[in-house]
Amino acid sequence: MSENLIGLLLLVLCFIYSCDTGTEISYSYNNIEIKRIDKCGKTIFYYNHVANDVPKIWVEYSGINDGFSGYLKFEDNGKVSLLSGDGYFQSSNIDTSKFEYKRIMAHQRPYLIENVCIVQLSTRYEQEKNQNTDSKVKVVYYDSNK
Repeated sequence: MSENLIGLLLLVLCFIYSCDTGTEISYSYNNIEIKRIDKCGKTIFYYNHVANDVPKIWVEYSGINDGFSGYLKFEDNGKVSLLSGDGYFQSSNIDTSKFEYKRIMAHQRPYLIENVCIVQLSTRYEQEKNQNTDSKVKVVYYDSNK
């Protein structure tokens, strides 16, 4: 086999493996929960539970220099805002009185106070950045393959 063919086969195997892996994360504050599902180049944020008919915001990404970062901001009235300047976010079935996406500039980033947490494609970096902050948002990471 030529080196190009072997490289192509390895790339295909890596892609197939990465599409079979997934992560599920729960962000909760004041009895409101945002569920996050990461799978195969797409991250979906659901308001309260995972279903096709619930409000959801998603971002798709590919490649080494692609991804997303932002913030979840929980309000006392039950509304949650996903704030981001990085990533191509889309939404479906959104009731903006409950869940919304807002594009922000760097100078508009919120402080990590009680009702705000960071969200990032890399959950490892997300965990590190959310540690030792004033955020009271409870974040639980699950491996959906177990």
